[in-house]
Amino acid sequence: MMGEINNLGHSEKVASLLAAIDVKRYGKTRNYVSGSVSELGPYVSRGVISTRMVWAYLLQRGHSFEEMFGFVQQLAWRDFFQRVWQGLGDGINVDIRREQEGVLHRVFPAAIAAGNTGIEGIDVGIQRLLLTGYMHNHLRMYTAFLTANLAGAHWRLPAQWMYAHLLDGDWGSNALSWQWVSGTFSNKKYIANQENINRYTNTNQGGTYLDVEYEKLAEEPVPEVLKPTLQAAEALPFSECDATSLQLAVTTYGLPMFGLGSSTKENSMLENASQDKQIIDGCIVIHNYYQLDPLFQSLLPGTRLLLLEPSVFERYPIASQCIDFMLALAMEIPNVQVFVGEFDDLVGALGPFGHVEIVYQEHPLNQHYRGNEIPRDWLAPEVEGSFPSFFSYWKKVEKSLRREYKEVRGY
Repeated sequence: MMGEINNLGHSEKVASLLAAIDVKRYGKTRNYVSGSVSELGPYVSRGVISTRMVWAYLLQRGHSFEEMFGFVQQLAWRDFFQRVWQGLGDGINVDIRREQEGVLHRVFPAAIAAGNTGIEGIDVGIQRLLLTGYMHNHLRMYTAFLTANLAGAHWRLPAQWMYAHLLDGDWGSNALSWQWVSGTFSNKKYIANQENINRYTNTNQGGTYLDVEYEKLAEEPVPEVLKPTLQAAEALPFSECDATSLQLAVTTYGLPMFGLGSSTKENSMLENASQDKQIIDGCIVIHNYYQLDPLFQSLLPGTRLLLLEPSVFERYPIASQCIDFMLALAMEIPNVQVFVGEFDDLVGALGPFGHVEIVYQEHPLNQHYRGNEIPRDWLAPEVEGSFPSFFSYWKKVEKSLRREYKEVRGY
C-alpha cells in the first residue's frame, strides 16, 4: 500500500531520516541509483516538513557550508520550481521557453508505462516506481529522455503519468523537470546513452538501441519497442482518485467525513459538527494533498479539515498508493475530518455556522481559496519573485543562506 515507507509514526520517521542525512556522501554519490539520498522527498512534497525546516536542522549539525552545498542546492531546486509555478500558474502546463522539437505525438509509449523498454536500468526503475512510488531522480531524467527525446512524445502526458505514481509527486517540480529534459525549459535537450545509464544504474548492458555514441544518438529513429502508445484514459489512474474512490478510501482509513461534499449525499457529519465547539469558535484549518503537516497552525482553536477537491485530482490524477500515503499522513493530524468536494461546496456547507474563518497555506493550487492565507515556509523567505533560471535564483538564495550560516555559527 505505501511501498517502501515503513510503519513508523511519520513524525518519528521524519526525525530518523533527518538524523541519517549524510551530506558528504550525498554530494559524492547522489547521481548513482545506489547512492546516498535522504528519502525525505515524500514528506517535503506532502508538506509534512519544509525545505526551510531541513535547512534549520542541517545548521545544527556542525557541517561546513561547502559540505552541505550539494544537498542544500537540491533543496533550492525544489523551491525554484515552486516559484516558477507560483509565477506562471497553469503556464507551466505548456512549453515555456520554446516549443518542444521532434514531437511525433501527444500520447504515451506503452513500453514506458509497463517498464518494458528493453533498457534494464530504466525498466527496473519504472517497475519499482509502480510498486513502491519511488524513483531515483537520475532515473526520472532517463525515463523522460527516453519518452520525450527518443520516442517523440510531447512531455505533458508522460509527466502526468510519472506524477501520478510518485509518493513525492509535486506537479511543479515534475512538470518543469520534464520541460527541462525535453528542452522547453532549458537550452538543449537532455540525452543519455547506454554507457551513461550503465554507469549510474550499476548495470552492464550492451547491444541496445542506446548503445551508440552521443553524436549518433540524436539521429536514431524511434525504436520499435517505443512505438505502441496509450491514450490518456489508458495511461492515467482517473478511476483511482475520482470522488467515489476518494470517499471509499477515506472510509477505509476510518477518517470522519465532514459536511456534505459535492459528490456525497450520505455519511454527512454536518449535524454532529454543529455541536463541535471548535466549529463554533469559528476557525477551519485546511489541509490538502500538499499540506499534511500535523503541526500546521496547531495553536489555532478550530477544526482541522482535509479538503479533497475532485477537480484537482481530475486535472492531476494520482494512483491509489499515493492516496494511501496521503491518508496515512492525514491520520496523524489531530481530530482531522475529511471533506470530499470543491472549496465552494465547503463554504456552502459552513453557511449554517455563520462567519467561519478559513485558514490555509499558500500554494499554486490554492489560488481559488478565500480566507486567511499563511505564507509557505520557503528555504530563503526573502528571495521572492520570478527568475529566468535556477542559477539566477540560487545566486540570491546562496547569499542569503551563507549570511544566515555565519550568523548562527558566529564565523
